[in-house]
Amino acid sequence: MGRWTKADVTRLRESMLAQGRGIDEIADEVRALCGCSHLAAYRLAHGLSQPEVVDKFLAATDGAFLDQPTLSRLEQFPSRSSRAPLAAHLVPLAAIYGTAPLRLLSPAALDGLDPRERELLLRWGSTLGMARHGGGRTAPTGPGAGTAVEKPAADRSLEGQVAMAARRAFQFTAGAEGSNVGPETMTEIQAEVGRLAAAYPQKPLGELLGDLVHVQDVTFRLLEGRQPPAMTRDLYAWAGMTSGMLAKASHDLGEPRAAMTQARAAYVCAETADHDGLRTWVRGLQSLIAYWAGWPNEALRFARLGRDPAARTSGTAKVWISSLEARAWALFGNGEEARSAIERADDVREQVTPDDLDGFGGILTFARPRQLYYAADALAWLPEQRRDAERRAIAAVEAYESSAECDRSFGDEAGARTDLAIARVRLGDTDGARDALGPVLELPVPHRINGIVASVQRVHGTLREAATSGSRQAADLQEEIEAFAATCTTSLAAAAR
Repeated sequence: MGRWTKADVTRLRESMLAQGRGIDEIADEVRALCGCSHLAAYRLAHGLSQPEVVDKFLAATDGAFLDQPTLSRLEQFPSRSSRAPLAAHLVPLAAIYGTAPLRLLSPAALDGLDPRERELLLRWGSTLGMARHGGGRTAPTGPGAGTAVEKPAADRSLEGQVAMAARRAFQFTAGAEGSNVGPETMTEIQAEVGRLAAAYPQKPLGELLGDLVHVQDVTFRLLEGRQPPAMTRDLYAWAGMTSGMLAKASHDLGEPRAAMTQARAAYVCAETADHDGLRTWVRGLQSLIAYWAGWPNEALRFARLGRDPAARTSGTAKVWISSLEARAWALFGNGEEARSAIERADDVREQVTPDDLDGFGGILTFARPRQLYYAADALAWLPEQRRDAERRAIAAVEAYESSAECDRSFGDEAGARTDLAIARVRLGDTDGARDALGPVLELPVPHRINGIVASVQRVHGTLREAATSGSRQAADLQEEIEAFAATCTTSLAAAAR
């Protein structure tokens, strides 16, 4: 910053704010006096540090990559040691700084961009209209920001503006690259699929459904154009993963037939991509949907259909298939076949080498705690296995409780707790069942998805059949379960909004 110090920039900024000057004017003055880049000038004009900008960027874009060293190199562009920014960087940063993306680059920096990135930014700038931003009065943010200039009344949430701008950037990039899909679109779709897969087991469906529909729409639209074969295969794989997540979403909303429709679309994508891991995972989804819909023959059929692609893949989806088969056999009361499938899942676990689905994580992988839950869920259908069901359920709950936050799953953890409650009811321990079920009954309404409500109602049915039926403790627990289940309609409506 030459002879200028950080304190000097702060005084300049506050003085210009007091005069009612806009962010573009303040950034121009900072740049002229400090000799920094356009991008750095806007950050300084807001009084923000590089780490603060990175935090805002990551919070608003939900997974797009930026760290402090990268931002530092972007701010030095086009010097030799710098890094050329991408449209995916500049559009969200422009929203954070309250200006137009093209204002973050000097003419020399714009000329130094990759031609595709330059074209994207030029098209973006003409789409927004530079006149909107000239002489803009967006207030700088950060420590010491004045109050003389307010944000636009339409949206005072900086995070909301950034998120909306990032989403528009994603859609615009895909459209601008047209039928010949470019690398930035591919990178963005891959990142979105990964973000949604990781978030699905942890966030309420209402926070994800819109983005899932949007990504599916983008991938389907791009597949109507022309791409190199390798890109087409990847697009089909990602479309299949997204359609599979929408199948799970339909299931969670209590719509098994819509779920099966999405799952069939996912399987067509897996076939077209010739992806055995995805074929296996989608067969697993179909078995899961049928299991909870009360279609045991279909649950078993889909699990067994998954055996063939599972034999040709190395990832954890092959463990899931065996675990799903165990649950389906248990629905028929066939304890021998159920236990055989559980043991097969344990054996297969030892052979796993993570594949690309496991690389995405979240709903696309089958972690060890989830496997323990599925074993407990299968054994919970078999009254004679109540001791082993309790043991497996305890192991699953403890495994989830000791997992890193990113590996938790509120739905499967709730399932493990309901299985533990069922086993304890059958063992005559109603108080222990209430302790196991307590955290489930306290779940926020948006988390009360179809599978969780169905699992809790299984506990209710087990209480009716148990030797302790009619006791005060059993009646109290049944009343709590009925109150919980009564919120199901509210929960689904909240998730669908």
